[in-house]
Amino acid sequence: MSTRPSPDVRTTSDAELTERWAALLQLDGPPVRRSLWLTWLRRDGTMVPLLIPVDDVPLEPDREVLGNLTLLHQTVAGSEDVDPGELHLAMLVERRGPAGLSPDDHAWSSAVEAVLRDRAGLDCSLHVGNGRAAVSVLPRGQWPA
Repeated sequence: MSTRPSPDVRTTSDAELTERWAALLQLDGPPVRRSLWLTWLRRDGTMVPLLIPVDDVPLEPDREVLGNLTLLHQTVAGSEDVDPGELHLAMLVERRGPAGLSPDDHAWSSAVEAVLRDRAGLDCSLHVGNGRAAVSVLPRGQWPA
């Protein structure tokens, strides 16, 4: 069994974020339930030491629930004593099925982009994991230099 990555290890690219998700979740088989995992990255690429699962998320994204993530994001920013714009919200939908992207995964990506990126202005990304692999669906818009 491998160890989970330290929050102090910097993540500076989409490829590194995909690797981090695989290490955080220690992908070793099909998940028991469909979950949305949340974590946050600081501007320097280190991770806020917080990993939150939201269990039993539906196949179709709930835009109201996604909108509520804005409040959670603001709370985490407050606990870090930073402006919400200084944090990146990294999300992963963990579900059973093939490693490739399904129509449901694309629907989640579209909803995250519309609700969180476009309407709320959050810096966010979305991955999908099936218990064996993590795949980037909505990469981060821009990585800090």
